[in-house]
Amino acid sequence: MRPVVVTAVLLLVVLMSMSASAAWNPGEMCRTKYHAKPCRIDATWLQFGSNRCVKVFHSSRMTHNNARRQCTNYANGELVSIHNLAELEQLECAMYKATTTKHHYWIGMHRKNKVLVWTDGSKHDYSHWARGQPDSRWLKEEHCIEMNYWSWGLWNDAACYLNRPYVCQVRVW
Repeated sequence: MRPVVVTAVLLLVVLMSMSASAAWNPGEMCRTKYHAKPCRIDATWLQFGSNRCVKVFHSSRMTHNNARRQCTNYANGELVSIHNLAELEQLECAMYKATTTKHHYWIGMHRKNKVLVWTDGSKHDYSHWARGQPDSRWLKEEHCIEMNYWSWGLWNDAACYLNRPYVCQVRVW
């Protein structure tokens, strides 16, 4: 009987952890830590770090390649790259400001020749994977990266042909 009790307790701990994680909402962080500042290029874009602006396209759903193509239509545009926790949290707030619904958004990371790279060519120096990710499942077809997988901010590798909302960035100097 003892193994059954241990298993039940462990299962309860896992379920409580998953529930707490799934219930996390960036609203408080966004109200107190990262106030959205309009970008100087256009009020629909938000300041992101010192030299970039971001725009969340939550009602448009595209494949990773089509989302990237849309972003490059803007001068110095690309899918967003994230290089530290502060940028990740700031991006979460931009997403939350666009809609409080937790969508899975395409970001600019993808697998190229079995290596994870940012589409803007910047250095891959930060990641925020969900537990067990990246796993490259589904016949090794998961080459593109989405954000907000289990909980806000967590990353997952996904099939590039899936239609997702996306986030563009533009460099401003």
